[in-house]
Amino acid sequence: MNHKIERVLYPTRLKRKLAFGFFDLISFFVSLYLSFSIRSDFRSIIPSYNEFFIIFLVFSGVKIAVFSYYKLYDVSWKLISIHDLVTLIKASVISNVILFIIIYGTNYHLFEGFPRSLLLTDMVFTFLLTSGFKFSKRIYLEVMRRNISQANKKRALIVGAGHSAEQLMRDINRSSATSINPICFVDDDQNKQSLRIFGIPVLGAIYDIPEIVKKYKIETIVISILTADREFHRKILKIAHDCNIYDVKVISTINDISNLQKVKVEDIRDISVSDLIGRQAVAINTKDIIKYIKGKRVLVTGAAGSIGNEICRQISLYHPSEICILDINESDLVNLELDLNGMPNPCSVSMVLCDISDRKRLNAIFDDFKPEVVFHAAAYKHVPVMEKFPEEAVRVNILGTYNLAMAALKNECKNFVLISTDKAVNPTSIMGVTKRIAEIIVTSIGQKSTSNFVSVRFGNVIGSRGSVLPIFLDQIKKGGPITITHPDMKRYFMSIPESVALVLQATTAGKSGDIFILDMGEPVKILDIARDLILLNNLIPDKDIKIEFTGIRDGEKLFEEILTEDEGILATSHKKIFKTSIDSEKTINDLETFMNDIFVLLEVADKTEWIKFFKKIVPGFSSNYSKSPEKEAYTSKILPIK
Repeated sequence: MNHKIERVLYPTRLKRKLAFGFFDLISFFVSLYLSFSIRSDFRSIIPSYNEFFIIFLVFSGVKIAVFSYYKLYDVSWKLISIHDLVTLIKASVISNVILFIIIYGTNYHLFEGFPRSLLLTDMVFTFLLTSGFKFSKRIYLEVMRRNISQANKKRALIVGAGHSAEQLMRDINRSSATSINPICFVDDDQNKQSLRIFGIPVLGAIYDIPEIVKKYKIETIVISILTADREFHRKILKIAHDCNIYDVKVISTINDISNLQKVKVEDIRDISVSDLIGRQAVAINTKDIIKYIKGKRVLVTGAAGSIGNEICRQISLYHPSEICILDINESDLVNLELDLNGMPNPCSVSMVLCDISDRKRLNAIFDDFKPEVVFHAAAYKHVPVMEKFPEEAVRVNILGTYNLAMAALKNECKNFVLISTDKAVNPTSIMGVTKRIAEIIVTSIGQKSTSNFVSVRFGNVIGSRGSVLPIFLDQIKKGGPITITHPDMKRYFMSIPESVALVLQATTAGKSGDIFILDMGEPVKILDIARDLILLNNLIPDKDIKIEFTGIRDGEKLFEEILTEDEGILATSHKKIFKTSIDSEKTINDLETFMNDIFVLLEVADKTEWIKFFKKIVPGFSSNYSKSPEKEAYTSKILPIK
């Protein structure tokens, strides 16, 4: 919407102030008139209308001055709050105290014998009339309009009657965009049962849902519990389906224990497979993240990817001074820039098209943008593809990370965060071992700096590019079959928003060299994911959609790990974030010489030679790749690991 249209549709600040001032003047006049009338038993007002007009001018001038001082003409008519009501009480009292001093502290003949009770009466009427007008729109939006429009909306049962449900109801009452009409709540907390939230009753517990659905003709169920995990979502979904309700919704907002983020109507969305598989009960403290991000210049590499995209969206909520989005994918980079500029209260966004292996170009970007925080999410992540092109994994995952970290070191960047993976633990793939070396590089560079260079290691995220979810959905759309490498294949899963929220939380408490590990919950069988997806599409596994097993691919494991054999974990202040106890001690003595070896190998090495090189750097690396006849490996000046 352009600015010209906005001026037509929305009142300007001046118009709003004039409207409030005009109706306040009417309120002040009526208050004073009623006060005199009550004082005289409605027989007469005062001897002279001229005198009444002068008194009215004095009263109005004082009240408008006091109301302006307390910013009561800057409040939102639609969003006026209890805090504004308290301010209105305060302003009414203060203005009448000032009037008391003027009337009884001066010798002006007009105020001779002025009745004290009239001031008290006037103060009460002033508060009632001015607050009544200011709250009139909210009363209309939250009561009258809701009653008028609810007939065209779906009758909804809300699961959970806690703080998030209260915030949701508050926004539903203010909004005309919602398609649901809340009829009742359910909550297992007995202290909440039989209560009412904005006039809506809490009718029982979760086990009462079938009876409530039948009795009140419920059409949709909304889960409004921010701490709900995948098991809880599965439970509610099953109950809903047993009641023949297939419209089940959830709240997508992360649980913010600092209560800075509010639940809104826009956060309601349809339940998805990520809620049944990857959703974790994640709580964050946004106050810590605001201190880390607010007012900072933030650079995000791999910004057009699934993780980088979500990092950009979440950090934009914490008011950075500017975000630089960097990627090699120009189309998705343009789309991300448009999305970020379209967000509420957008910050400045700079788009950079760059390959992170281009050191000269990166240095120029750092010299120009001067980032204070770097989130490095750019990487090649597809295990089978990197098995075929190991030199590309080295070029991006190792060389690119080195270039970025060195540029951050040179420009005295305060915080550098490497987004790593659980595949870096006891790696069996080229992708995994290159990410493990990237962790070691970041730790090594961090030891040379007073800034924080940390890594955050986590597992698979539901819905990311190349993950099983979009692949399975495409296979279902085509009628099957769904292909799985092994029936016992398991992976850790978390949804993208939860993963990124924990990344941001972890980095706020990190010190240089830390490698953080996110609690991804229990591993999930890939086969179970396939069956869940088929059922969510109202199909029957092995009947409507076949499932086939194709065999484990090069570099794959049956089970992922989160720690190497010689690592331990240490608790942090967050129950879902841990850090390794030994890993930060592993560094490369001479990074420059090490990287020179990498450059030489990039010119001459094949996969066999890369594997031998990796095994010397990362002893825990194992590979089932074999080549015959085997070439004589390049003998590099591999540097010792501390």
